[in-house]
Amino acid sequence: MKKYIKAFMPDFRPIQGSDVSFDLLDFQDKDFRNEFCLEEGESGIYIISATDGTKYTYPNGKTSPILYIGKSDNLIRRLRDEHYYKGLKRLLDDPDYGIAENIQISPLYQYMYYNGSHIDVFKCRGNQSSKNLESLFLNQFYQKYRALPVANGARSYEIEME
Repeated sequence: MKKYIKAFMPDFRPIQGSDVSFDLLDFQDKDFRNEFCLEEGESGIYIISATDGTKYTYPNGKTSPILYIGKSDNLIRRLRDEHYYKGLKRLLDDPDYGIAENIQISPLYQYMYYNGSHIDVFKCRGNQSSKNLESLFLNQFYQKYRALPVANGARSYEIEME
């Protein structure tokens, strides 16, 4: 388990760590499914962190390179189509994308562009739902840092009892 994830999730799959780990920029010339071992329709959560050494300071003074925790019921689609093609790639192609037209691209993509975009994926197992897994990670992050990650705009739903 990576140190920055273990900092707030010490007992979650401590030996194995994340199921898949890669830099989103590595996707530019690769087949997302085959290269990163993700199947269409797989659900889970993903953590996006800075790769350039940036650590974000949270209200209690603690720091973390984590900038976003998200969930998806189709990880390939979310990471490839939304975060890469609709977000990060627009800035890679044109760092001033939307400025002239006053189009404000999500701060998440700005952070990813300027600070890097390492992805750690935790797939759902058994009856686990992506919503509950995301809630667990966000709640634990909040407990440690007293805030959500810098690019998370809203708190997740509370964990549903299954």
